[in-house]
Amino acid sequence: MLIAVFIHSLFFLVFWLTNLAYQKSLNDFLISATGLRTNFLLIFMIFASLVAVWSIIIFLRQQHASRKGSTWPFLIISNFFLIFFYGSFIFIFLKNSAQLYRLGQGFLYFRLFFDTFFLFLIIWIMRRRVKDGRAMKKLMLLAGFIVIWLIPLILPPQNVYKGNLPEKPLLIAHRGAASLAPENTLSAMQTAADLGVYGLETDISVSKDGELFLMHDNTLIRTTNVAKMYSERKNLPAESFSWDELAGLDAGSWFYNPRNLSGERIPTMAEALQMAKKNNLYFIYDLRIPLPEHPYADSVLEQCLESIKTSGVVDHTWVLTKPEQIDLVQSILPAAVLTAGIGYYERPPSPTTLVTDGFKVVNSVYSLSNRMIHAYQKAGLWVNLWLVDEPWQYSRLWLTGVDSVTSNYVQLFAAMDRPRLAITYPVYIAIWSVIGLLAGLFLIIRK
Repeated sequence: MLIAVFIHSLFFLVFWLTNLAYQKSLNDFLISATGLRTNFLLIFMIFASLVAVWSIIIFLRQQHASRKGSTWPFLIISNFFLIFFYGSFIFIFLKNSAQLYRLGQGFLYFRLFFDTFFLFLIIWIMRRRVKDGRAMKKLMLLAGFIVIWLIPLILPPQNVYKGNLPEKPLLIAHRGAASLAPENTLSAMQTAADLGVYGLETDISVSKDGELFLMHDNTLIRTTNVAKMYSERKNLPAESFSWDELAGLDAGSWFYNPRNLSGERIPTMAEALQMAKKNNLYFIYDLRIPLPEHPYADSVLEQCLESIKTSGVVDHTWVLTKPEQIDLVQSILPAAVLTAGIGYYERPPSPTTLVTDGFKVVNSVYSLSNRMIHAYQKAGLWVNLWLVDEPWQYSRLWLTGVDSVTSNYVQLFAAMDRPRLAITYPVYIAIWSVIGLLAGLFLIIRK
């Protein structure tokens, strides 16, 4: 029970300490659900840390003390923690199934630590069960140890690579440098360009009078001062405002930054394209189609393509295109870089199908398997994965050999000169051999 509780609490801490992208989403959700403005995740992590420390203290006392004290308070707290643990993760996985893939990816990348822990844990269990000196039991114990040690040697963790280190994935700035400046603004895009990124990603909406502008959310309330300027309309769709109204909003003061960004405005798509052109960057966008009653609902796609055509950056724009849109896109942009988008719940199309349809780029969520990544690249397709915000995830994809990633934290990855915790196979063999030697000593040394 003690070991199980410790493993659960340790897993909880590791999961959230490495999940930068989802921390804010969780807190925002709980704040909106409860009305309490507090750091819920910090409270949960402190709770998990205390449970982990408590379980270790009780375990050590039971191993060395002649008398075992009462542990009923721990049993109550630990059972409550386990209910909370499974309940929270069931909720998370139901809300965002990609976290299941991320969990598996993290395990495979950090497997050296897990393999070491479980190797010693299994040996400890085996030692407790084999207490007599019978030769057969000792032989079985030794054989079990060798098998357990050999498996990771044959199937190494994903942070282990053979041969030369793959090329570093290029960086696409998600909504510009969104962690350094207000998202989807010219300031965020120029900040990203100054960091040396490969491209810019943004979101395109259309005003009620037909101007294409940058905005991700359905409403303006999170990233502008619309509540101050148009309090009665603050919760209306962004597409219900005219461009004159949108152009007068402050899109920078909401973002905490030492620099004064209160004068930042909502850019037009044309301005964003010129920003990409000026800095010789690639450009990828997500076009929001308004509701059918919007006056430009049926023509916004054509408007967007015409804007790209007149901007002079057709060869540097990745046009996210559905199969049924290919003819329309190519009629306006014959040289369009057709890009296939793969979402969280979509089955990846076959490489042959994409190549036959004329696609050049695959823009997928990070849960895309290594097998499919390599299959697309073998077919000549460029593979870009989103949304990659943790250094270990970027490192994993670096070793996988992806072409580029989209991230909120391009400044972190731009500064990296090699994947985190990446080791060559010979070095891994040496490390695992030392661990095996120590585990073997632990196996044979008696109290």
